[in-house]
Amino acid sequence: MQEPFGAFTWFPVNDHPSDEALYDVAITVPEGWSGVAHGTYEGKTSAGRTSTFRWRSTDPVASYLTVFAADRFRMYRDEGPRGIPITYWIRPRDVPRQLPVARRMPSIMRWLERKLGPYPFPSAGLVATSDSGMETQQMIALGPLYMRPSVVAHELAHHWFGDTVTPRTWRDLWLNEGFAMYLEMQWYAEHEDGTIDDFIANIRRVDGRLRQEAGPPGRYRRDSFGISNVYYGPAIMLHEIRKRLGDRRFFAMLRAWVQEHRNTTQDRASFTKWIKEHTGRDFTELIDTWLDSPTTPR
Repeated sequence: MQEPFGAFTWFPVNDHPSDEALYDVAITVPEGWSGVAHGTYEGKTSAGRTSTFRWRSTDPVASYLTVFAADRFRMYRDEGPRGIPITYWIRPRDVPRQLPVARRMPSIMRWLERKLGPYPFPSAGLVATSDSGMETQQMIALGPLYMRPSVVAHELAHHWFGDTVTPRTWRDLWLNEGFAMYLEMQWYAEHEDGTIDDFIANIRRVDGRLRQEAGPPGRYRRDSFGISNVYYGPAIMLHEIRKRLGDRRFFAMLRAWVQEHRNTTQDRASFTKWIKEHTGRDFTELIDTWLDSPTTPR
């Protein structure tokens, strides 16, 4: 895991979410192994007892969204909405348990597209790692504990919220996790059990404790990066906005935010300004209260 920082330990990079770059990656591995990275798979070449796997990113990538994995992966191909190519990379011993979950990706992508508009990248994929749950761009990385359809929905949702629209600084991590958490709960409510109101009620019960332990989601403590406070409080905030706008206008707002800000970095100020312009309603007080309050707002 390299969020917020870590990519700089294995390649030269300005390891900050606001500094994105295009990538061409070549990974050379022993015969029988595969090298997996972010971006679109361009194929492999073999020479002697090694093979080189090539990957290309034609959309800007933040350094924390890069991935490198090398193992005896078996590759499987699939097709997403509108013919988007998908590849799955799974170790042979894990195929019976993990491939059925990976194969849910096309239907989850279609569901997300109905909510958010077109998937914003030319390819998608999943690499089954030893221990990870990460929205690495165009190639989500999931370990065994995270290999569940609802987590696939969460990490794919990040491709709209986090990957194509990226927080300008880590202070606005909620722009990633609040949206992805809310969409994960909505997916679960529509495909598994419960309602979105049930899930919101459940996380509201723990939100106050999380704010006390780690700080409010918009001003979390420096030693508490990535704690659930930046997932739950902002998800409840989005539900409050949804109740005020109604479903049609709320999901239209989500689609417009992403489609109008593709391949950019954003922050609280830009989101608050934009939502006022887009909806004609001033949500500044609601947003600031939910992001800054030391206790759960009523």
